[in-house]
Order: sequence, then C-alpha cells, then structure tokens
Amino acid sequence: MPAKNSILRFLQIFFPCALAVMAAFVLFAAEPLKYGDNYEGGRVVYLLPIDKMERGRVPVPVQHGVIAAISDLPATLTWFDAKATCDSLTLKGFTDWTLPAKEDLNRLFISKEVLGGFQNEEYWSSSSSEPDNAMSQNFFDGKENIHSRGERLRVRPIRKF
Repeated sequence: MPAKNSILRFLQIFFPCALAVMAAFVLFAAEPLKYGDNYEGGRVVYLLPIDKMERGRVPVPVQHGVIAAISDLPATLTWFDAKATCDSLTLKGFTDWTLPAKEDLNRLFISKEVLGGFQNEEYWSSSSSEPDNAMSQNFFDGKENIHSRGERLRVRPIRKF
C-alpha cells in the first residue's frame, strides 16, 4: 500500500511539472513575429521588445507592435472621413483599426518597400497641427506636411496588438 501511495504522489507531482515544461517548450519554440510578417489582418510594421507574462509558473512570451492594413483605403478622403472610416473599419475580422499618428505614419513610410502597395502621394495622420489642419506625410520623399482637414489624401489604417 505505501508503494501505491508513493506512486500516486509521484504522478500527482510529475505530470503537472511535465505539462508545464512541455508548454514552455512549445511556447518558446514558436517562431517570433518579424517585421513584414502577415499577422492578424495586416503586415507587421514594427515590434516592441518581447514581454514575458507569468501564467502560473511558466513565463509566456508576448509580442506587441503595430500592423498596417495590406492596402490603402480605396478612395482619397478628407481627414474627418479618414478618421471616421478607420475608427469604424472591420477588416479581416478586426475592428480596432485607426488612422496612424504621425510617428506611426513615418514608420509606414520607412517600411513602405517591405509593406508594399503605397502610392507616391500624401497620406493622412491622426495628428493635428492646428484646429483646421492635420499632419500628413509624402510617400515620395518622406516630408511631413500640414494640410487643411478638408483636403482629400490617401489613408492606410493601422492597428496595435
């Protein structure tokens, strides 16, 4: 009887530990995302350093960053329409798309060759410069500009993960 209790006790300790080790191996062996990867409805623009969240006793790597839509919205839009369209957009099953801030828009410009599909034109950012104007970026030369919010420019939505 004592041997049976010892075996049961061993199994009670061993199996949860073995499962935790296997789970950690699977999670850590999974290939991390890379810049330009297709992921969650778009392409990875940039990644933040990997966090490790504690779930039970096993550290789990968690990646965060920004994803750009695969293509521009189909028409040029005023700033107000661009913001409203991005805020209400459902794309590839995701509903948290936004108009990029000027810093994010600059990252899109820097990554335009990898992401693809950009025109050599002005793109809206969500960043305001004055009450009636907003910031944009020219995807030909990278210069940031100020435009009246009533002008029609290109839009590439982003989402954070």
